[in-house]
Amino acid sequence: MRDQMKYLLILFFLISANTARTQNEIDVLRYSTTDIYGSARVSAMAGSFGALGADISSALINPAGLGRYSKSDFAVSFSNSATSTMAIYNGTTVSEKSNRLHLNNLGFVFTNDLSRTNSGRKYGQFTVTYNRLQNFNNVKRYEGQNFYSLLDVFANLGQGISPEFIYDDRPFTTGLAYDVFALDYDQASGSYVSRLTLGDNYHNRQINTEGGMGEFSIGYSENYLNKLYYGFNVGIRTINYNEEYFHEETLLEPGESTLRSFDYDYGLNTGGTGFNLKLGILYLPTADIRLGLAYESPTLYNLNDTWTANMTATHNYGVESINPIDIPEGEFDYRLVTPMKLRGSFAYIINLRGAINVDLELARFGQGLLRPSSSSNLFDPYDYAFENAEVYNQYRTVLNTRVGAEYMILRDIYLRGGFALLPQPFERGLNSNLSINYILSGGIGYETDLIRIDLALRHLRMDSNYFSFDPSQIENRTVFNTTINNLAFSFAYKF
Repeated sequence: MRDQMKYLLILFFLISANTARTQNEIDVLRYSTTDIYGSARVSAMAGSFGALGADISSALINPAGLGRYSKSDFAVSFSNSATSTMAIYNGTTVSEKSNRLHLNNLGFVFTNDLSRTNSGRKYGQFTVTYNRLQNFNNVKRYEGQNFYSLLDVFANLGQGISPEFIYDDRPFTTGLAYDVFALDYDQASGSYVSRLTLGDNYHNRQINTEGGMGEFSIGYSENYLNKLYYGFNVGIRTINYNEEYFHEETLLEPGESTLRSFDYDYGLNTGGTGFNLKLGILYLPTADIRLGLAYESPTLYNLNDTWTANMTATHNYGVESINPIDIPEGEFDYRLVTPMKLRGSFAYIINLRGAINVDLELARFGQGLLRPSSSSNLFDPYDYAFENAEVYNQYRTVLNTRVGAEYMILRDIYLRGGFALLPQPFERGLNSNLSINYILSGGIGYETDLIRIDLALRHLRMDSNYFSFDPSQIENRTVFNTTINNLAFSFAYKF
């Protein structure tokens, strides 16, 4: 019961979208979860590349890997993502598909010969790179029957608030529903009553998300005696997240109430930048074995949320809508701190023709934090104590495992493959039934002394639970099964 009440309070906090704050532990997880897209070579090996190096994707995984360059390099990678999401809601199954082309990474490596110093330092590399960390582009939709209504949630949120003040206290939820006559006010009890209470309703909700996360990095690395490589970089991360959902409910058996259906639209935009530091070392104890270790500091973000909502209601006499000048808008600045990450890598070189690499990444998701902005809201310094407690209670430390291999089958022609196991970050509870996310990948590459061309195909499978209403009731849960197929292309020129 404690877990149920906890999630119910979180849900009400999310849906209320009050005039001050909408940030919560879901935001912390969303912006703490990053992927390794990288070049097509790295993508073909499921992002497992920490102990190999000589690829601009190393700036994201282990900056010491950039020390493996002995020439300067320019590289660029693109990929096309085909996303398919199946929703299961109260026995009804629907699917949605989307397709996007985006830039995976882009960068320059400027290599300097240091061997003339006779100090053991062979090469030094100055790098400027961009790597994509996350794609938010997706379309999800569910539909089906449910006795529970979004109007019940809005009615509960307005408890104890008179209609005189409801537009100020609940402008994005109860105020909208009351304005289009989807809710009635009972003066005797001081509560609001939904007009869709006569039987089952048919729900239809579509959730559109767009945007992504990327990282620009500037770094330096060196090669010492072809045995020890070390490097660091400063990362500047950007976030652009847009979410809009359209919720429709229709009363299946109309009665005495005038209300027949309603539509509720909600839109959120989040943008901002953050900074972090990465440190890495790579050591070759023998010609065949490589060991890598990298540390990624917490990323400190300054973020801005803007959101809005709108509503229409269809009655037996016509349609009620919100006056355009009364459509509410909200804005809030805040800070977010992601957890640190630690990566260990091992690679074995196969007869100078190929390699097997294993990366283990430790991510302590329960250490993510929300903080008030330092530049605004000075007279109301909300400390996010409740939300940060939920981050700590709901999320756990995970160990992501990535394994990749490549082998030269013909002169200058390489075959590659890999897989990754990405455990869900949730503690035991409502999401404990979710399976482990996984990646399967493969690809081919061509490399000469001057150019490198790579192709990769990557298959990612993710499961998630979505609750529009009370999570204590199983009929309010939607299970989303998402598959993302990435076709990546890379080109690199050595100079």
